[in-house]
Amino acid sequence: MFTRNEIERKFLLHRPDLIKTISLPIQRLAAFQSIGPLLSNLVRFELYGISWHFNLGPAIEFLQQHSRLFGTIRELKMAGPNDVKVMQKPKIHQIMKAIRNPKLIDLSRYKEATRDLNSYEIQNVSSLEQLLFDLDFVPLPQSSVHTQSNAISDPTQSSMVTAAPPPPTEIQAGVSLAQSDNTLGLIRQCPNLTTLQIGVQSPTGFAWAVDRYDNDPTSLQQFKVLRLSSNRAVTVKQALEDCVYAFRNSLEDLTGISLKLSPVVPSLSKMETNFGWSWPLNRLSVLSLKGELAVWFDLESLRFCPRLTELHLNLLPYSPPTVEHLEKITIASQLSVLSLMGRWILTDRALDMLGENLQKLKRLTLESCECNVAMRPTLTAYGLTNGLDKMKELRRLEIDLDRQIEAAMREYRESRPGLDVCIRSDTRIDDGLIVP
Repeated sequence: MFTRNEIERKFLLHRPDLIKTISLPIQRLAAFQSIGPLLSNLVRFELYGISWHFNLGPAIEFLQQHSRLFGTIRELKMAGPNDVKVMQKPKIHQIMKAIRNPKLIDLSRYKEATRDLNSYEIQNVSSLEQLLFDLDFVPLPQSSVHTQSNAISDPTQSSMVTAAPPPPTEIQAGVSLAQSDNTLGLIRQCPNLTTLQIGVQSPTGFAWAVDRYDNDPTSLQQFKVLRLSSNRAVTVKQALEDCVYAFRNSLEDLTGISLKLSPVVPSLSKMETNFGWSWPLNRLSVLSLKGELAVWFDLESLRFCPRLTELHLNLLPYSPPTVEHLEKITIASQLSVLSLMGRWILTDRALDMLGENLQKLKRLTLESCECNVAMRPTLTAYGLTNGLDKMKELRRLEIDLDRQIEAAMREYRESRPGLDVCIRSDTRIDDGLIVP
């Protein structure tokens, strides 16, 4: 009989030149080290289950050896318990810099990874296209945030690049805040970065992008996917506004998340909390906003997104906007996916307008929305079914509303077999039993 490692090793040795991805827990890596010199076309390396007490030496040796022999690994994913100690190990940096020409670095399951962003060393910074961090974690601002930045290295060079910030100094006269904010120092040096997922420390984190766009738009990275989060809504709002302005010609997928409920600040004016834009985003197809950003978002901005096909708005647990607010979604007539989560006020009129104008809608999610205002129903079962009947292309409906509406939806499901109606209470499990 063969052990599990021996069986897997035999499979790997059958045609090692055809293997593109290696994905395994760190404690089992040593069993496959001998196969490393045969993986001539390995592209993606994934390492799971990393905790502070594991020895990263075998992983470093594996990657360094493969880099010397072939250098074909382009994608790195590392995941494990969100343990602070693992990110304090200098060896994690050795793994990062062992990849000769990284295209994707996925650290989205390392809670502390963004904290050391500017100390990572990358062999060929111009090859990096996707950089993913955990959106649920935003490191505290570093003492070097308000410092004068280093001169940025030539991004076309293939030598080792590290974006370590300079020692703290006072901001000198004539040095803009965009120049002095080093929170995204490494990212500013990646000319071909198209996808970024990161928690934002400072509201001026992308002010440099605004400066570059104003001076020479052609010198700016062409971000296609941006997913930003922050513990303060005003911080991520400012970062998103800068990104929407600077990357207007390339953005295809934009996400903004306010992670925590901000305290009520009476000094914030409507202008300070209003979020939107008045210039074309001709490539934007997916927009996702969560938290206060969803409340602050000016739906009139949808007029400038002619290709928007997905809109996700999640405002739990924030106060709902006006009753008429959702009616403006009809501006985005090209939508195929609409998700409304949280205390949105649903009305018969709003559903009728959505059904009348969103003729291309294929998927609709209504979760935890308000169907009653001042003890009076605003959305009835008839109003919902009437709106759904007008959505001829609708193929999937996901709802989590009040019991009366959900009961009506069970009957509606029988009358419209082409529509997949998913009622959350039908699939909710409680103590091993299905709750009706």
